[in-house]
Amino acid sequence: MDINITQASQRTLQPRLFWRRAIAYLIDMTIFEIVLGAVMLIVPLNFEIPLFQSTQCEVVSSGPLVEKVEREWPLKSAETRVNQICLTREILGVERRFFRTTVITDNADGGSASWRSVSVALDQNGDPVEGIGDILGPLVGVFLVSLAFSSLSSNGRRTLGKKILAIRVVTVEGTPPHFRRSLKRELLKFSPWIAFVGVDSIVAASTSQSFDTMIRSVPDGDATITIQIVVAVVLSVLALVWWLMPLIRWRGQMFYDQLTGCAVRRT
Repeated sequence: MDINITQASQRTLQPRLFWRRAIAYLIDMTIFEIVLGAVMLIVPLNFEIPLFQSTQCEVVSSGPLVEKVEREWPLKSAETRVNQICLTREILGVERRFFRTTVITDNADGGSASWRSVSVALDQNGDPVEGIGDILGPLVGVFLVSLAFSSLSSNGRRTLGKKILAIRVVTVEGTPPHFRRSLKRELLKFSPWIAFVGVDSIVAASTSQSFDTMIRSVPDGDATITIQIVVAVVLSVLALVWWLMPLIRWRGQMFYDQLTGCAVRRT
């Protein structure tokens, strides 16, 4: 009896629609990131748009920041330093510069070298930028993306990507979700991204905003950096489980769909 029920449920199991989902997501994120890029031209916030972002770095050997680092963070034996000015380009030509100094420590036993790095955003004059703009930007960005997805996926609406790929978000009863349920679904869907951004923002807000203080504290070891790396690894594993495990062991819904009573169906 139980075997027959299991076989019957497997026959009615909804398809993954993986490629339709993936292509629709890329189309929608492209549109949303173009909009965010336009907003960044007006509002002084760095949303850290992930899809259309490129970074190029150039090694520098002189300048006020290099002199400050050499003075405040003297090298020890078996250490080498690389100072860089990096330029990050985002969609619609938005550019941001930052200075990064990295100290590499060779392992005397022949193992892998370790490294410590400090970076700071630069203004148009090449001076360090202090403030909360870069902290709030990613949080605002991920919330705006979640809000856009939920607004365009509720009450019978569809994003452009979903229209092109002929899929839509529905409740398990087959009806269009209302906005509140759709927003909950999108926040849960992007929860790994929100967690990453949240941890980075908390660490950035809890540490000193002064570049001088950062380069003085790092040489003797900074527990915050170690904690940040450990948390990032843990969140990466959890993100893979959250997004990929349901697709590998398919049960008809993603985790966030199960928690909100939603599903993705072909139209």
